[in-house]
Amino acid sequence: MNIEKRIIRWMTVAALLTASGFAPAAPPATQTRPGPATRPAIVLEAEDAEPHGTLYATARPGFTGDGYVTGFDGGDDRLIFRIPSAAGGLYAVDVRYSAQQIKGFNLHVNGVGREDFFQPSGDRFATHTSGKIELRPGENVVELRKGWGAYDIDRMELIPTEPSTLKKPPATLVNPAAGEPAKRLMRKLVDGYGGGMLSGVQGRREAQKVFDRTGVWPAIMGGDLIEYSPSRVARGAKPAGTVERWIEDAAAGYVVVVMWHWNAPSGLIDQRQHRVNNKTVDASWYRGFYTEATTFDVAAALADPKGEAYGLLLRDIDVMAGELKKLDAAGTPVLWRPLHEADGGWFWWGAKGPDAFKQLWALMYDRLTNHHKLNNLIWMYTGTARMDWYPPDDQFDMIGVDAYPPDVRDPLSATWEAIQARYGGRKVVALSEFGGVPDVEAMHRAGVRYAYFMSWDGKQGPDKMSVEDLRRIYLSPGTVNRGAK
Repeated sequence: MNIEKRIIRWMTVAALLTASGFAPAAPPATQTRPGPATRPAIVLEAEDAEPHGTLYATARPGFTGDGYVTGFDGGDDRLIFRIPSAAGGLYAVDVRYSAQQIKGFNLHVNGVGREDFFQPSGDRFATHTSGKIELRPGENVVELRKGWGAYDIDRMELIPTEPSTLKKPPATLVNPAAGEPAKRLMRKLVDGYGGGMLSGVQGRREAQKVFDRTGVWPAIMGGDLIEYSPSRVARGAKPAGTVERWIEDAAAGYVVVVMWHWNAPSGLIDQRQHRVNNKTVDASWYRGFYTEATTFDVAAALADPKGEAYGLLLRDIDVMAGELKKLDAAGTPVLWRPLHEADGGWFWWGAKGPDAFKQLWALMYDRLTNHHKLNNLIWMYTGTARMDWYPPDDQFDMIGVDAYPPDVRDPLSATWEAIQARYGGRKVVALSEFGGVPDVEAMHRAGVRYAYFMSWDGKQGPDKMSVEDLRRIYLSPGTVNRGAK
């Protein structure tokens, strides 16, 4: 995973809003942080921590306590805060820091780690809210590890809090002509939202792995229209039967989620060794959905509706419509998440910025909904909280979050709460990709309640987990598997 991708995936939502010039909406009253009076806040001054490779300093004004800590420049540099006696429970984390640029850091609590990001604060100290952590009764160890380094730390404050209360959105779909199967699935998702998390995998092979190791089948089956892309078919891709298998999966009781790694309509570089920005990349035709593997300019294509490139966009969308119509004819509703991760820029559909992306989204929505009359789709926008990238509310039904945390035990509370502050009560939020299998129990203790999770495949799928952890998560009361009532 390249460093730019990690920035977009893991920068907290509030920070992204600030970077984009948007102020985050005030959180609902049900998400306030104060906890029981019997649990005091815990203030951890950086200069009182156990230093490892760091330096004590007083030169930067505005610090609290006796000073601050700097010198995060070695690979193992970190601060260790030992809390000898704490009331167990949930705590919100505020970190007082200073950074000249966006800087990643790692926070570990009793061995459970997560990655987060500081926004630039200039020469002053600022406060970054980093989600929620669990402390156990008694002794706890909190570590702030270097990450990218080159920042200063003044202190951390752990503030007693409670799990957030979820406000459900309406089950109404944005397509007023949506068919009953799609409406029924959306009602199911909304009814279960805030309760158990539906389990999911990317493909039948991963589903079989889960069954072999746990004795239960995932509830959601993910698939990709990638091989139907005309520029891949022209080079020998053979997608025949893929959509028909999804129809079989739906008949067997799976919820079907479909994405599309859209191979660029034209301009494939098709070179194994290609130089881009002073680095050599694989720009083979089968990687044609990546920005670095194509010269296709989506902004230029959209600017000329009578041009050849615009026509190729319509051609490709129409081909996908033909496949999606097979699902519609079979009465199969689809969680449809096209054009994913656009705001990362690594896919060509996001390479020209948010305006071009939103034009492409609107074109696809109109073409599939109004021209092709596809009424079995539940539209999911998959991205971060960079609000300038979001399509209008009337063009998508759900939000998807793609997450590949360094530690699969990370409950993703910072991301969840910031999105809820903006979209709570408006949109259902799902964990649309996850590297491994998330710790559903830990998420629920923190009030993090995605509608479903979707493990990726291969080394980023169920294989990433021990059999013991896979069984614990899949057999948890908080996980809803196929066939569960």
